[in-house]
Order: sequence, then C-alpha cells, then structure tokens
Amino acid sequence: MSYDVIVLGGGPAGAVAAMYLHKLGKKVLLLDKAKFPRDKVCGDAQGRKAARIMKELGIYEEYERLPGQKIYGITLSSPNGTQMHLDVAERSEPAPGYVHTRMVFDNFLFQSAKKFGVETREFNATDVIIDKGYVKGIVGINENSEKEEIRANLVLAADGANSVVAIKLGLNRNPDEHHIVALRAYYKNVKGMTDRIEIHLVKTLIPGYFWIFPLPNGEANVGLGMVKKDMQKKKIDLRKAIIKEIEENPLFKERFADATLEGQIVGWNLPVASYHRKCYGNGFMLLGDAASLIDPLSGEGIGFAMISGRIAAMVARDALQAGDFSEKFLKKYDQDLWNEIGDEIKTSYRVQRLGKRFPHLIDKLLVKATNDESFRKRVEKLLPYTGGRKEIGSSEFLEELAAA
Repeated sequence: MSYDVIVLGGGPAGAVAAMYLHKLGKKVLLLDKAKFPRDKVCGDAQGRKAARIMKELGIYEEYERLPGQKIYGITLSSPNGTQMHLDVAERSEPAPGYVHTRMVFDNFLFQSAKKFGVETREFNATDVIIDKGYVKGIVGINENSEKEEIRANLVLAADGANSVVAIKLGLNRNPDEHHIVALRAYYKNVKGMTDRIEIHLVKTLIPGYFWIFPLPNGEANVGLGMVKKDMQKKKIDLRKAIIKEIEENPLFKERFADATLEGQIVGWNLPVASYHRKCYGNGFMLLGDAASLIDPLSGEGIGFAMISGRIAAMVARDALQAGDFSEKFLKKYDQDLWNEIGDEIKTSYRVQRLGKRFPHLIDKLLVKATNDESFRKRVEKLLPYTGGRKEIGSSEFLEELAAA
C-alpha cells in the first residue's frame, strides 16, 4: 500500500503534521517505534506557540483538562543570586502556559491524531527508500517483528534529534557550539513551588541554566542544560553539577532538604536552531528536533516543533497538488518556517552569547527590574515561553542596562 505522506515520529511535530494532513484530506500514515504513552526526556513546559496550534486544530479545550500545572509566570535568578518573580498573566485569565509530563502531553497529541482518523502503526524505521534520487518511503521492523517497506510520495521525518532519515541523508550534525547537553530529574516535595516555572542562571553554567518546573502532586521537573562546547571547555560533569547545585547553592539547599528523587537522572542532546540546518530535499522534509529546531536560549522545542508540523503539512499539500516533490519545490518549507521563527531564533542566540560574554549584565537586568516597576513590566513581555524577546537583545536595551 502506498500513501500520500508518511509521517515518521508521533511526538508533537509528527502528530500535528498528521492531523493537519488528515484535515486536508490526504492519505497519511503516522509511524512511531514506541507504544504510547511513552516518556520523552524534556523540561515538560508548553507555551503560547503550542496553544495556538492546538486551538487551530480544535483540541485545546481537551488539552486544558489534562493533568498538569498551569503556569502564570517565571522566577528568574541571576549569576550573583538576585532572584525575581515575574508574571505574564493575571490568575483570572487563561493560563499562558502549562507543564505536563511528555508521557501525558505526547500521548494526548498522538491519541488526538487517532481520533481525527489518522492511521497509525508501531514501526521501527531503520532506513529510507531512495529511488532515482528521491526519498520514496521507509524501511523498518513492523509490529510483527518483520522487515517491511512502506512507500509514499513524501516522507516527513519527525523522529527526533537522532532522526534515522537525517542520519541516512547526512543532515544530522551540528557544531558543538550549536548543541546543548541537558539533564532531567523528577523530584518530590521540593519546597516553595508555585505556579511559575523557575530559570536560574547559575554562574557555573552560563550561558546554560538550572530549572525547576512545577508539576501536579508535589512533583517537579528539575534539570540543567549547557552548551556542549562550553561544557567540554570547562570540563563540567553535568551529573555532578546538578547534585552540587541542589546540595550547596543557597537558593536551593533548604528547598531540597526533604525532597526525594523519583527515578533516575537522565540526559539528552538538544541540537539548537542557531545552526540553520538543511531540512528538506527530494521527497522529504525534516521536522522538530530532526531539523534542529530548539530555541538556543530557553532550550524549548515543543512550540517550534508544532509550528514545523503545521507548515510541513501545508507545503506537503501544495506539493501533492502540483505533483512536484523536488528539493526545489520543497524549499518553500524552509522559507516559510524560517520566515515565522527566524527572528526569534536570531534574537535568542544573540541574548545567549551576550549572557555568556557579559554575565554581569544579567545581574544588572534583575537588580534593575527588582527596583523599577515599569522596567519589570517591560521585562515580563520578553520572557521565554511568552513568544517575544526581541527588545532584550537590542543595542538600546543593552545600553540602558550598562548605564544602570
């Protein structure tokens, strides 16, 4: 059997692409090697980008009923320990963000795709079918442990940072300065949890950060991330670093005194979008982490992944209508995607590099925002997960900080 489109990977990018394609009347097959629900190592936060996509698909109301934590703001701390609480919405308004485990969130999207009528299969992809220079399908092991080939006019690869398609086509490598290494742990009974996510710019990890994200039932997603090149240069062992911060940092020591680790501390690699990776070619498009679409400042990837799923579906529709699956035609995916996310990515990368070179400016930022209410209100509009931070990287803003 042949399909219009094979979507490889049932996470946010793949599930969203499959839902849009089904709504567009296309014959789509959604494949994933895992049986849902399944875990995915992540910070677990979702913001306004994800919300916009789910509203467009008509699944947001059900999403709001999932077991998760509503998020109304962010707690930030600077390298010198200055701490500030910022809110991005009133508690009487709909929550601008949520924290759900990926076990919950990804399963919701995958099951939503099935409810739409998308055909899904458990399938472990091992290779791509290439015919006359075009990707024409996927080879892998099916649910009966048998080798199988599945063909389609287009393949949308949303199979993560270790994408089989990206690897087979030589499109999977980022330089170390465009790669973040992160650890995640779940803790129970961390003191002082609120309806804000916490981002702590601890001195040893700049331009990376330590995070604490609240979850229901007294749980928290706790982790840290650091640019790979900086981690190697400073010879930092992230597993030792996360324990050291929890046990010794004055901001966390008492809060974790009675906390217990649930499960293991696990790590993963985040290829970040400051490196504009080629994400299309004859017969294929790369989505989400497979296309290195992770914010270089916040490490958030869900929103960009879902945007890539929507745009890829629209370009796939156009390609099917035109009967043209060439690299030249599919370049429109890259153009449309970067027209939507490019400015934010560039700003994030600029702020990341500024934070690394001038950590004292982060200290000044938080001190000024703590003492100046009008300035604090401006900062609230520039935070990760709120969708806008362009001003914070501008020369005018930096000059204002330097003079503070």
